[in-house]
Amino acid sequence: MQFTKPSIGDRVSQLGYLVKNTFTIVGRDKDILVPVVKMSLYASLVVVLFFGGIAAVIIGRGGTAAWMFLFSIILFVYKFFFYNRLELRLSRLVFDTACGKDATVKAAKAELTGMKRQVFILGLVDMLRAWITRQQDGSKGFMSLLLGALGELGDLVTHFLLPVFAIDKLGVKDGCMRLGVLKDHVPETLGGVFGVDIMGGVLRTIMSPLYLIAGIIGVLAGLFFGDFLPAAFSAGPLGDLFSTIPAWLPVDTATVFSWFPLFVLIFLSCIGNAIFARLVATIKVIYFTLFYARIAHAEKLTPDLRQALDGYLQVEASDDSESAAQLQDS
Repeated sequence: MQFTKPSIGDRVSQLGYLVKNTFTIVGRDKDILVPVVKMSLYASLVVVLFFGGIAAVIIGRGGTAAWMFLFSIILFVYKFFFYNRLELRLSRLVFDTACGKDATVKAAKAELTGMKRQVFILGLVDMLRAWITRQQDGSKGFMSLLLGALGELGDLVTHFLLPVFAIDKLGVKDGCMRLGVLKDHVPETLGGVFGVDIMGGVLRTIMSPLYLIAGIIGVLAGLFFGDFLPAAFSAGPLGDLFSTIPAWLPVDTATVFSWFPLFVLIFLSCIGNAIFARLVATIKVIYFTLFYARIAHAEKLTPDLRQALDGYLQVEASDDSESAAQLQDS
C-alpha cells in the first residue's frame, strides 16, 4: 500500500470529508451515540459539581461546598479512565457499523470484557498529556515547542491504540508492537486529524464574540434585575463600588448589581465547552478507527465505505494484503 502526499487544498477537502464521514457513520447506527452522550453527561456533571461548590460557598453552605468540590475532583481524575473506556466502546461500535453489522452497546461491552489494563494505561497516558499541556501554557520558546510536540505525540499514541485494542483486543505489549508496525504505514494524510484540533480552535475563536456578548448581557441583566435576584449574589448598590456615575447612564448609585446572571452564563459556557471537547474527541476516535480498519481489516469493511476510504486515504490499491499481513504478524 502506498500513500501520496496531499496538497494544502487536499488537506482542507480531507478535513471536510472527516467531519462528513463522522455524521455518515453515526447515521448508519444510532447506538454509536450512546457513549458520546454518556461522556457529554459526565463532562457536564463535573462542571455542575464545581460551579455548585462555588454557589454553595457564596450562599454560606461551606460543608456542602466541600463535598461538591471533593466529588468534582474525584470525577475529574476518574474521567481519564471513564472516557477511555467509553471511547474503546465507541471505536468498537464504529468498526462493527463499518463492517455492516447491527452494532449494539451490549455486544460492544461483551467484546471488550477484560480490557481494564488497557483502559488504565490509556488513562495514564491521557493524564500525562494533560499535565504536559498545562506545563506548556506556562513555558516559552523551545520548551513550549517541545512540550507541544510531546502532547501531540501522546494524543497520537492514545488514538492509535484505541482501535488496536477495540478491534483486535490485544494486550498492552502486543498493542504497542502493532503500533510500531503501523508507523510504517501512516500516510501524510494522517495530519488531517490534527486539523480537527485546528477546527476546534477556529470554532472557539468564532465563538469568542458570542461569549463577549453573553458577558455583556450578564452584566446588564445583573444591573437591571439585581433587586429581584438571589441576595447572596448581590454586589450591593453601585454607589458602594463607584463614588460617581455619569448621569447619561440608565443607572444610578442606588442601582443594585447582581453577579447571578453572569455566573449562570459562565456556567453554561463551561458546559458547552465540556461537551464540545467530547465531540472533538469523538471525531478523532471515528477517524482513527476507520483508518486502522482500512489498513488492517479492509476485507471486513462494506464495499461502499472501503471505496470512500480509498479515495480519502489516497490509496494506490496494490499492497493491501501485504500491509494487513504485516499487521497480523506483529
